Amino acid sequence: MIRAVIIDDERNSRDIISLMLGKYCPQIEAVGTAANCREGIEQIRLHKPQLVFLDLEMPDGTGFDVLAGAYDASFEAIFVTAFEKRFLHTIRLSEVELILKPIDKESLLQAVGTVIKRIENQNPHPRYEVLLANFNRSAGEVRQMVIPCSQGKEVTLAVEEVSYFEGFSEKTVFYLEDGRVLNSPRSFRYYTELFTNMRFYQINNHQMVQVSHLQKVDPDDTKIVLRNKVVLEVTDRRRKELIVIWKSR
Repeated sequence: MIRAVIIDDERNSRDIISLMLGKYCPQIEAVGTAANCREGIEQIRLHKPQLVFLDLEMPDGTGFDVLAGAYDASFEAIFVTAFEKRFLHTIRLSEVELILKPIDKESLLQAVGTVIKRIENQNPHPRYEVLLANFNRSAGEVRQMVIPCSQGKEVTLAVEEVSYFEGFSEKTVFYLEDGRVLNSPRSFRYYTELFTNMRFYQINNHQMVQVSHLQKVDPDDTKIVLRNKVVLEVTDRRRKELIVIWKSR
């Protein structure tokens, strides 16, 4: 049985999570609940759970504050929130699980299934360190990210290391500046939505480049050159906009 603590400032939300766990996730037992960050940290220290359901925003802080005060690599976390956009990049880049309210069965089972595998593998990964580092980063500091790869492997790197990525039917391939190639099972659309506001630009239907890695963009040619000498092709429709973005970098 996996012990879980539920931390949410809304009683109704705590009750719903507890009821849904009892109905759909019999392998999880809710051993404690809390209505704010302070109580949440106390419950984690008291019950030593393997799984924590965390609301993002509470009266006395955020779910990040709970992790900063209690995380010791002994449990997995699932964020549960009605507000995704404010912390979207911070959570998605770290590959920490997130469920949006109102909670539905499919989202719960998917998130729980992912963290159960992590708990069973007993293979600590610095995704929570990445999460907190990105949350506390100052303007101009490099963002970190976690890329899920094959067989449960995860790779941590600085976003700045990504030259470009490319979408295929069942995976996204990342090409790093040092020559490494990483295959993620997540979709190209998932990553284009994640990176759109992070100085990346989609040059065609299946490739997105990091603007700071561009070395040459010719207004009369559809070929672009990255600083690692890789040559890619941008569509005519996107070329003019790319040139404007590149020159304003």
